[in-house]
Amino acid sequence: MRAFSYSSQYGFSMIESMIAALIIAIGLLGVAGMQIVAMKGTNHSVQQGKASDLMQGLLERMRSNSKGVYDENYNIVNSSTYKCNVALTKNCEDGVTLCNAKELAESDLYHTICGEGTSHTGGLIATLSNPSLSVSCIGGVGKCSSGINLKIKWQERLLGKEGSGNKTLPREISLDTVIAQ
Repeated sequence: MRAFSYSSQYGFSMIESMIAALIIAIGLLGVAGMQIVAMKGTNHSVQQGKASDLMQGLLERMRSNSKGVYDENYNIVNSSTYKCNVALTKNCEDGVTLCNAKELAESDLYHTICGEGTSHTGGLIATLSNPSLSVSCIGGVGKCSSGINLKIKWQERLLGKEGSGNKTLPREISLDTVIAQ
């Protein structure tokens, strides 16, 4: 019978296993850190995309109502005080009601800022945190032929250690364009 010897066994010692576990743990911490950075980037991209979609939607509405643009019916300094609880006098989107340029501009702004339906889904207020929309003529009052400026501002909540859950960062997108008459 052969004698059993520990020195002839093959495999990993306890120290080698602990070192391997430590290396794997450090690697997983690095992956977790990259995940947080990716989440921050995704959050910013989603909010930027929502703001861009809302701005694009309003811009398309304005292009179909150039008279309302040149009459400055779309001009709004700050939408944060906009009254979404006050219903529109005319529903210009029902396909039946005839609206003039001013009423159509009021409807367009209402639907962009407040959203659709009584629950106000999809509008600026429901989509972004502490949002504000401004529309103005680039050349000043009466100078919309020089172009218009659309600007959306909002507060983006910071994620991760620096955010602590309550801090926000101001964000803004702005577009200068000319609407053909």
